[in-house]
Amino acid sequence: MSKEKENVEQANNTSVPAPASGSGKNILTVEEHAKNLNISAPVFAAVMQTKNWGSGKKVPETVFRRAVEEFLGAPMGGK
Repeated sequence: MSKEKENVEQANNTSVPAPASGSGKNILTVEEHAKNLNISAPVFAAVMQTKNWGSGKKVPETVFRRAVEEFLGAPMGGK
């Protein structure tokens, strides 16, 4: 299997870990949330594009998690 195909499969299998106790008020930059939650670079970039978020945007962890879950659960092709 090619390295590129492996990366695509990894991106497609990304899941968001369960929140830590009391983490809903955790307001960090989107980059920090992505690092803390081990979100892959392709998924992170797609969420940023979909939500029209710029680098350094600060959001609560719950908002970031919801955005990632919505993206991962969306049908391919936007249909």
